[in-house]
Amino acid sequence: RSKYLFYDLVKLSNRHPQHNSLPVSLLENIDGALAKEAKTARDEDASEARRKAAEAKIAKVFGGRIKGEDRKSSSRINVGKPRVIGGVKVPHRPLEPDNCCMSGCINCVWEMYNDDVKDWNTQRKKAAAALVAKGGVWPEDFHPPIELLKPENLPPSLALQARGNNPKGDEEPWDKVPVQIRVFAEMEKKIKAKQK
Repeated sequence: RSKYLFYDLVKLSNRHPQHNSLPVSLLENIDGALAKEAKTARDEDASEARRKAAEAKIAKVFGGRIKGEDRKSSSRINVGKPRVIGGVKVPHRPLEPDNCCMSGCINCVWEMYNDDVKDWNTQRKKAAAALVAKGGVWPEDFHPPIELLKPENLPPSLALQARGNNPKGDEEPWDKVPVQIRVFAEMEKKIKAKQK
């Protein structure tokens, strides 16, 4: 629909109203053209909706990688904000990936997750050493490494736990991963090492 429709009507119509018989026929023609445009727009909307529905079905089966993009670990997509603790930038605890295809692909999301966990633990250890040296308190909601910190570096609620005989050990994120996934990831790592 033209935004200059009014001017088109004026241009095509007779300037003198008493001799004007064109506007009625022009309006009928315009109504027909508008109906065709509306039908075309509806058809385009329907085809777009069908395409999106098909993509949604494909994404449900293949995990969203429809257009050939590389596999991405969800633990790298859904990351929390890192914090600076003791002058060291500590990333948020990595999340387990939820999009493994178990096909043995070259860039397995579980291997990426393992790299992220190692980096997270390394940064936590550096930050804990810096806190012990400089002083300060580790944030309670940011997974403090209790065994690496002194009681004065721990939040008050966790300092009591550390003084007890049974301190919470360094909780590895892999401890919560199902055994079959851990074995699969280890096997993938061995296969990759053999190929190199």
